[in-house]
Amino acid sequence: MIIETVVSTIDRENMPNFAPMGITCNAQLVVIRPFVSSKTYQNLKDRGEAVINITDNVLIIAKTAIGDKNVRHRPDSFTACHLLEDACRFISCVAEKIEEQGERAVFSCRILGRSRLRDFCGFNRAKHAVIEASIMATRLHLYPRELVGRKLDEYRMLVQKTGSSQEEEALQLLDNYIQRKLQQR
Repeated sequence: MIIETVVSTIDRENMPNFAPMGITCNAQLVVIRPFVSSKTYQNLKDRGEAVINITDNVLIIAKTAIGDKNVRHRPDSFTACHLLEDACRFISCVAEKIEEQGERAVFSCRILGRSRLRDFCGFNRAKHAVIEASIMATRLHLYPRELVGRKLDEYRMLVQKTGSSQEEEALQLLDNYIQRKLQQR
């Protein structure tokens, strides 16, 4: 099962990077599959450390999907990476094996530690819509323009029907970003 998270890494200058990413894990192992063109890939290859941030705050997921670095964070006690302050729980890990597989790499990571900040509230339909819009925003090159428009309309309806101000703000942020990117095509 793939779990949607925000993966935190650091670069050679110790600058943090936060990227929404689906991961798989069990009691001892985390598997991260970043695109080789991504900052997460480069940071993992260079530094080998990551923090998996599990959050129900979809505004953070939306912000990190569009490259917004303005997310509150603090240092991790197990790695040189950073934790998101509004995550529910964290898994700190170190890469032990790297496999290059075309446009993606597979990092198999040993778990160094886990911590919990708060309970996971859960997701409603609006939060799911924001997550799907976030994924779409990171992969616009894969979608026809008409499909993007239809999907955004669906997501708007779900957020209006079941969302809070957090989901509304997140979807508006993503919508603005997506519209700018589509105009650049």
